[in-house]
Amino acid sequence: MGKTMHGPEDKYVKVPALVHATRLGWHYRSIRHDKPGTDYDAATNIFFNLFTEALRRLNPSTDIDDERSRFLIAKINAALSSEDVGRSFFDLLQHGLDGYKLIDFENPNRNDFTVVTELTYAHDDDNFRPDITFLVNGMPLCFMEVKRLNNRNGIIAERDRMYTRFKQPFFRKFANITQIMAFSNDQPYDDNDREPIQGSFYATSAYGNVRLNRFREETDDAQTLLESTAPRDHENEQRILQDNNLISLLDTPQWDDAVNTRNPANSIITSLFSHKRLLFLLHYGICYKDYVNDAGVHVIEKHIMRYPQFFASQAVKRTLDAGTKQGVIWHTQGSGKTELAFLLTRYLRDHYRNRNHVLHTFFIVDRIDLANQAADEFQARGAQVLRADSREDFVKLLQQPSAWNVTAGSATIPTAKIAVVNIQKFSEDAQVITAEYGLHEQRLFFIDEAHREYKPGKSFLAALFNADRDAVRIALTGTPLIKQKGGADTKQVFGDYIHTYFYDRSIADGYTLRLLREDVKPQFRVKMREIMETLQEIDQLTDLDEVCEHPNFINPLTEYIVDDLLHSRIAMGHDCDNIGAMIVARTSRQARNIHAALQQYDTDISSALVLYDEGTKEEQRGIQLSFKRGEIDILVVFNMLLTGFDAPRLKKMYLCRPLKAHNLLQALTRVNRPYKNMDHGFVVDFVDISKQFDKTNQDYLTELNKEFGDDTSRYASMFDDPKAIKEDLNHIKEVLWKYSTNNEYAFAKEISAIQDENELYTIRRALNRYKELRNLATLYGHDELTEHFDIGLFGKLLNEVNLRIDRINQQKALALGRLSTGSLNILLDNMEFSFKNEGTQELTVVDKLKRAIRAAGGSFTNNVDPKDPEYVNLMEKLREKLVHANMQEITTGEMTDLIGEIEELKRQADELNRKNALLTGRYGGDEKYMRIHKEMMSDAKPVTSSERQLFEILSAAKRAIDAMVSSNAAALDQPSVFKRALGPKVIQAFRNDDITLTGQQVSTTVTRLYNEYSDERKNHLR
Repeated sequence: MGKTMHGPEDKYVKVPALVHATRLGWHYRSIRHDKPGTDYDAATNIFFNLFTEALRRLNPSTDIDDERSRFLIAKINAALSSEDVGRSFFDLLQHGLDGYKLIDFENPNRNDFTVVTELTYAHDDDNFRPDITFLVNGMPLCFMEVKRLNNRNGIIAERDRMYTRFKQPFFRKFANITQIMAFSNDQPYDDNDREPIQGSFYATSAYGNVRLNRFREETDDAQTLLESTAPRDHENEQRILQDNNLISLLDTPQWDDAVNTRNPANSIITSLFSHKRLLFLLHYGICYKDYVNDAGVHVIEKHIMRYPQFFASQAVKRTLDAGTKQGVIWHTQGSGKTELAFLLTRYLRDHYRNRNHVLHTFFIVDRIDLANQAADEFQARGAQVLRADSREDFVKLLQQPSAWNVTAGSATIPTAKIAVVNIQKFSEDAQVITAEYGLHEQRLFFIDEAHREYKPGKSFLAALFNADRDAVRIALTGTPLIKQKGGADTKQVFGDYIHTYFYDRSIADGYTLRLLREDVKPQFRVKMREIMETLQEIDQLTDLDEVCEHPNFINPLTEYIVDDLLHSRIAMGHDCDNIGAMIVARTSRQARNIHAALQQYDTDISSALVLYDEGTKEEQRGIQLSFKRGEIDILVVFNMLLTGFDAPRLKKMYLCRPLKAHNLLQALTRVNRPYKNMDHGFVVDFVDISKQFDKTNQDYLTELNKEFGDDTSRYASMFDDPKAIKEDLNHIKEVLWKYSTNNEYAFAKEISAIQDENELYTIRRALNRYKELRNLATLYGHDELTEHFDIGLFGKLLNEVNLRIDRINQQKALALGRLSTGSLNILLDNMEFSFKNEGTQELTVVDKLKRAIRAAGGSFTNNVDPKDPEYVNLMEKLREKLVHANMQEITTGEMTDLIGEIEELKRQADELNRKNALLTGRYGGDEKYMRIHKEMMSDAKPVTSSERQLFEILSAAKRAIDAMVSSNAAALDQPSVFKRALGPKVIQAFRNDDITLTGQQVSTTVTRLYNEYSDERKNHLR
């Protein structure tokens, strides 16, 4: 079950991670001799003995024999066959199977936590082996994939690989049983990367795209977890290293560095897989969202808590345990506050159930559209939603506990019960509403959008608080009210901050985008000022609002917006040519006039008007849905949709009226949701919000500093710095000005003449960066760039640079005289083919040739004995074939012959690999001894002609030498000392089998043994 060879990720990430897991209380199990069907169920990878023992421990009043245990595993297997992303199995984890508890969430010590490596997830000939699998009560609920530092394509490659695997129907059961996946290349996060290039990430399983999340520990929690980590155990480390045939790493400086608890790969294991943390996530941190998406397609998604949601949950519990029953969760827009309310409801339901109280959760909103949106979100997650859209509905829920006993209308047990309350229509009746408390009831009020004007003594909420002083009240907001008059600050109304998550963290974590503020072009600004001055000279148009509503003002404004949106779509590229826009009008009348003016562009742009008195609620909801689907280009609004409206394709906001404080931030964050490959949302600023934004931003930073100390440098603006972008664009111009970037053929010739790889990499970086910033070039006045570069050429220019870099690497590889594994990969990745004749037949043949070459490459790169003369000979033959295929024009017939020759070389390489694997298996998976065995049998005068006898001798030597290395691995760093110690052990091993070695044979064998152990030890990260 081991990999064919040990790379740096095994030595310095994977095996140290296994050791680290044991310091958190996981038991390491060697599965070298475990067999599918005997030790574990091949269909589910559930381990029989671990599962059975756990069942007996968790269900002591039942009689569970092996037959019953296997029957239950068969039922789990059936549940895993559903196409529901594992929801059927997840329900079994939560509620048990046939009355048997599968996990004890309350008492971690009653569960079994076992960690294994290279457990095969197989279906017929298709398989994969996660680096580390975490078994809870014998069930493979979690796994981790690791990479070496600075691996190619970072974690993206592993994410895409997992997507490819789990979308395959034959791996569906493994996707369904997996609850948490972790990925790490043992590097810190680079917050400038929107894609997960480096760092440690986590996700839950999916049939589609896997969404990776960062995990950032909060200081106090991190320290607590570190203090609970067990000390290093030398014997345990020795056992794990020996089982993975890496004993020579023991006690090396590299090993000591690799097992450091603060290393990123080890840290993510601590964060996710510490026992209590893991059980909380399995019980309360995962939910399913079942809904029909904007395109009308039925979707089931599996979600896992983001780390700010997790820490907010813990903070709520600490607050309640301290006797405080109210507070504010300040999480930025886009951070998932509605889902947090759902997850907290499940958690607190059990919290109060353990105290013999029934939890009644109310989700308070003050707009019908927010009530509908919240109800939809909760129902999609399996909650039973009760609506209170009138005073009578609400009073009934407050005063009649039986009002909560409504059947779900389904056999499915609701995951939670939540009453969504729209207080908009009955706030004036607040004073006459009184709550009646049953002996075993506990009310929980979530107040959504708590930046509303909830003033003490004047609002429905204030009256409600007085009526039910024992209720728990949690306010949710991304922009709390601060510096308000009359005690109306959010914190004054609802209590202290329970948990905060500011937008700079959300941007760094990839949940939201940075914004770019676009000043209106100077010439347009001058034109509009002239129009306003002219209009204001007319007696009846003295009011500024009237001026801005006048057709002479509206028409050029609308023309500018339409032109800007169309040009932005072109600049963004084909992938984002459907981005939508929102115009925030100065007045409702201006909004109507803008919408009317947009109708003249009906062949280019579609628009819709959203005002509180325009159309029915259903019609307004239909407009919002049509916009999300991409059927409407521009929404024209005044006050509506500036909060709570989430549409990822909304990427341009045309701001025609000044906004302040929380209203400004709420509006701006309508355009900051991630969308395709975009790096920014855009705010076209007609009213100069910069001063107001800076003031608002500073006010919030000051508020945060009251909580965390005066450390404003910790926080960043949600806007990118235009100066930095200008510097980038200037640098790009400096790098590229000398090349013919507007002429593909000339550029290719110029690039082909460059021999310096560093120069090529500089050009490639500049092209890539410009590709990212090309849509900003116009914005910052770099007209010469937009004129000089043809956007359509960019892919071709980048391709030319990449081909040149690859060709130089290929030439270096070929110059080595024979292909190493690494250079083989370079050549395989960059094959080109030329033909003498033309036609469709060649396309079929070349595809077949590419497949044959790729398959052969896989066979050759899997070889673990590159010095084997037979392998060297096969590699040389393959090199000749590939050079011939890559460098010369060949006919279809020649290509067909070449396919047969390459397939034969693959067959021979596969056979060689089979023999190597067989011999490696005899030595317990230790490739060192496979190579030594082959070398000794290939000697001109072998010490024995019997392979069986040599195996027995070397096996005895291995046991003795491994023991010696275990006790003093540092001796490997002193060749003469180690070799002197090896000599007697080698002599004795052969003498025990009645073979006497010559002095030369002893010296040769000792050198071979030392070299293998020493190479293993010295093979540090390269």
